[in-house]
Amino acid sequence: WGLMGQAAENAIMWVLKQHQQGTPVDVETAWKSIARPFLTKKWNESNEGNWRSAPKQFCCLREHYYKTLDDEKEAKRQVADQVQHCISNFIDKVLPRIGEISPEQEFQIATPEQGGDVENFLFEGVKIYSIPDYAYKIGDEVHIHDWKAGKIKADQHKLQLSLYALWAIVKYGAALDKIFLYVEYLNEGQVLPFQLSDAEMEETKALMSDSVGEMTEYLVDHDRAKNEPLPKEEWELTLDPINCRQCNFYELCKPELDG
Repeated sequence: WGLMGQAAENAIMWVLKQHQQGTPVDVETAWKSIARPFLTKKWNESNEGNWRSAPKQFCCLREHYYKTLDDEKEAKRQVADQVQHCISNFIDKVLPRIGEISPEQEFQIATPEQGGDVENFLFEGVKIYSIPDYAYKIGDEVHIHDWKAGKIKADQHKLQLSLYALWAIVKYGAALDKIFLYVEYLNEGQVLPFQLSDAEMEETKALMSDSVGEMTEYLVDHDRAKNEPLPKEEWELTLDPINCRQCNFYELCKPELDG
């Protein structure tokens, strides 16, 4: 399931690029050319355990790692159906809104797939990684879209995009009232467009400051420059373990949780 969003994003961005070049693409072509090969490659990497020898190079799905997949065939079918549905909604409902954007208007965003350092900005002296899915300029306006292939989580997603707004302000000098944000729920075919008020941006900054402060508490000598985590025994277990089995680091705490 973790690959579903990335597969959908790869496919729709390819559709957009083809459209910009004057080549219309249908759902089946995008699925067979981009999404399906990507999913097959990553699934096989994970299932064959290639990540054991090179974890940074190969995909490792938590469903394989923790052996939580009950019906592989059904899981593949559901992912395929949802990714194709996302592509269809993008072509029908999103592309008409952004299809006239030219490559020259687009921000070049550094992603993990490109290698090297990913998109980031400095906030209170701390490097913040922030990777918008798609951003472009129209005059002095900045428009930022985030592709969502899963469930609608409006509050959580608005907070995520408020971080992207701060990225545009810090890195590109954008004015807050000229930043337009869009959460694109591809599976549902819905969009949540919004802008941020000054008060909302200040709230975002406060949340970030608090988060950085909390993380600093778990560094040796509270030294951000050294960035060395405290020993495991100095990290307390969460008070709400109900989400632990969905955590990618569940293995580290499993003995205490099972005990």
